[in-house]
Amino acid sequence: MRISRWLFVGLAIVGGLGAAFGFIIYAANGMVAGDLIGLTGREHNIALAQHRSVIGLLSGVLLQFGVAGTLFSSMERKDGYHVGNFFMAVLGACAVTSVCGFAIMLGMRALR
Repeated sequence: MRISRWLFVGLAIVGGLGAAFGFIIYAANGMVAGDLIGLTGREHNIALAQHRSVIGLLSGVLLQFGVAGTLFSSMERKDGYHVGNFFMAVLGACAVTSVCGFAIMLGMRALR
C-alpha cells in the first residue's frame, strides 16, 4: 500500500505544532516556577509548575522524534538508508518545529 507524500507532510506539520506547543509550555512553566521561588507557602505551586514544565519538555521531545521519523519515512530510498537521510530528517524536523513555533507565537501576539 502506497501512502501519499502529502499525508507525511501533514503529519509532520501536526507533530511540529505539537512539539512547538510543548516547548512553549516548558518555557512558560519554567518562568512561573522562577517567579514563585522565594515566596513563602508556595512550595506546592513551585513543584506543580516544575512538574508541568518537565511534562511539556518530554512531550515536545517525543513529538520532535515523531516529526523526524515522519520526514525520514517520507524520503526516497534508492540504495537503502543512509546517514545523510537521517541527518536531513532531523534538520528538517527542527526547521518544521521552529516554523510552527514561530507561527504559534505570531498567532498569540495577533490575538492579544
